[in-house]
This record gives sequence, structure tokens and C-alpha cells, in this order.
Amino acid sequence: MINEVIVIGGGIIGSSITYHLAQEGIKVTLIEKGSIGNTGAASKASAGGLRENDRDSRELSLAQASLKRWSELEHELNADIEYSPVGQLKLFKEAHSKNQVKEIIDDNKNNGIESYLLDKNSIANEHPSISSDFPYGIFYPNGGHANSLLATTAFANAAKSLGAIIKTGEQVLNISYQNGEVIGVKTQNDLIPCDAVVNAAGIWSEVLHNSLQTEYKLPIKPRIPQMSATFPAPQLINTVISVEGTKLSLKQTKDGKLRAGGGYDSGPGHNKFTGTYSEKSLTEQRKAVLSVLPEAQSYAVDFTYNGAEAESIDGVPIIGGVPDLKNYFLATGFSGHGFTLAPAIGQYIAELIQDKENTLTINGLNIERFRDGAKFYENRGRGHPG
Repeated sequence: MINEVIVIGGGIIGSSITYHLAQEGIKVTLIEKGSIGNTGAASKASAGGLRENDRDSRELSLAQASLKRWSELEHELNADIEYSPVGQLKLFKEAHSKNQVKEIIDDNKNNGIESYLLDKNSIANEHPSISSDFPYGIFYPNGGHANSLLATTAFANAAKSLGAIIKTGEQVLNISYQNGEVIGVKTQNDLIPCDAVVNAAGIWSEVLHNSLQTEYKLPIKPRIPQMSATFPAPQLINTVISVEGTKLSLKQTKDGKLRAGGGYDSGPGHNKFTGTYSEKSLTEQRKAVLSVLPEAQSYAVDFTYNGAEAESIDGVPIIGGVPDLKNYFLATGFSGHGFTLAPAIGQYIAELIQDKENTLTINGLNIERFRDGAKFYENRGRGHPG
């Protein structure tokens, strides 16, 4: 029986897992080398988008289960997370015919995704600030955005109120194991015993995992996307906007700032986990923003920010146990679109650790899909975060 669990990583995923374990009465300790929602990591730099659209089929059920939870999280966690259920609008350029867009809507229906077609007039009526260059759009009502830092700290604080131990400023150096079973973690300060370990350390999870004696290597690499935020503007958009064939995720947050993501790379940092400001990326991103929202020209960029994302080789997360290491679990490789999934991931891992019957179905996301370097998987998801 597993009574004591250590979760490595204080991002949105690790904090959600810690919360769900604490809910079940498990003695759980979260260990984070920096702070919760660590500056320079994925959760601090997340664009905060919530969506079920443009998902790989393997993670769609997680996204849909999570979206049902997001609507109740502020009440459940007793915290303001700036949850905005404003939906998602995907725009299409002239190159796409009405029939092509309708085919996407039919495919959405087959996958249980609610969506409907907007023509140019509907876009103009419902979203008057958007450029008239887009003849069609698809609106997805089951989506929106939330504040990633507030959500991450809300999960951690709720976990703490349920008895979880939150250790910040303490780095895990390695995971201890014996006879094919994890027995604890070694930090800069101590050797901490436990019955199970969850590696939710984002891009740093690779270093910890690949030091273990397992035939299952963790195929992730760092990516450091750069986001931008303008000075506050009056309300120009009331949904999250993406454009088919363009790297863009655009939203207006509670503070009035227009925040843009989409997978524009930062400049090189002092190591593979860090990035620096990229003028080239900002210029390209700004061009994409103005092509959708010409009025944004009046609101200059206030600041840019970045964070290290763990990108898996096939662009979808790696979740679950490792066959040749008992009581060791992974929740990593979210590839820039894990924020939405956090509530369901927390629930799933908590059930898995307790050997309960899973209330969520996950297929094709465990580490076994990479065995022997096989590349039989297909990335059907959107090629950029948001």
C-alpha cells in the first residue's frame, strides 16, 4: 500500500497532482527547486488557454474532462484564478473553402466537440475588432482562459490546507531506488524516504528520469517560447483567437492586456533551460497579432516573457507508470498545451497511485509507446501552444 508520495515539480501539473492526492488522504510532499509556478518554467510563462479543439486524439478525453472541472475550480479551490469561459475562435484565411471548414466542424461533432461556423458577417457582428480578411471562423464555446500563476498557486495552497507539505527552494538531485523500486529522493538537504515518486518536473524531469536504471528513456527536449503582453487596452476581443496556418494564440486578460503566444522561440540563454529576449520573434508575433487585430497597433508591447517547456518527441504528454520501476510515475512532456489538462491529470495520477479503477480513460500516452525508438505514433494536435 502506498501511504507517502513525493511529487517533484511545483508547476500546474505537480500542484494539481499534490492537491488530488491530499484530497484522498495520502501523505504527500511537493518539492520544487524554485517557487510555486517557478519563474522561467512552463506554468509561469503559460499563455493560460483552455481548449478542447485542435487536440491530438490521445489527449482529447483529458481536455474534455478538465474543461468540466475548470468551471468549478474557483469554488473548489476557494481562489480567484481569473477563469474566463469566453470560448475559442479559430479563423480561416481565403485559401480555405466553406466546405473545408464544414468538414472540420463535422469531424468535431464526431469527437464530441461543440463548434459552429461563422461567416464574414457573423465575425464582424460578434467580434467587430477582428480584421475583415477572414471569410470563415469556427467558434468553440467550451474553452477560454485562466491565469496560470494564480491557478498553480491555488492548487498548491489547497493541497497545503489538506495537509500536504510544500517544500520550495529545495532541489531534487536524484531519485533513489533499490531492486527496481523507488524508495525516496535525494535533495540538496536530505534523503527523503517515500513509497512512490511522481516526476512532474517539466523539462528537468528528463535529467532525473534518465539517471535511473530503466530501459525506458524519456524523449523530451526543451523549448523556450516567448510570449508578449501589451499595455492595457479597452476590450477589443472577448474570446481566445487562433488562425489556421499561423502561429498565434491571442487573448485579452482581466487587466486589459493583449497577451500573445503561439510558439515563437526565445533567444538562446546561458543553458538549454533558459532563454533571452528575441526581437525577431516579437516582430513576427506582432505582425501576426496586427493581421488579426489592427487596433492593437495603438497598444504597444509592455513586456515579453518566456519559460522552459518540456516538448515530447510526438508533441503529447507522457503520463503513467514505468514498467520496470515500481511506484514511479511520470507526468511530463506536455509540449506547450498542458495547462488545460491539469485537473484531469491530477485526478488520474492520484487514482493510479492508489490502484483505484480509473474514472478517466487514457490510451497511448504512457512511456511504452517509445520503446525501442519506435515511431508509430502520429501527432494530430496543433503545432503550437496556447
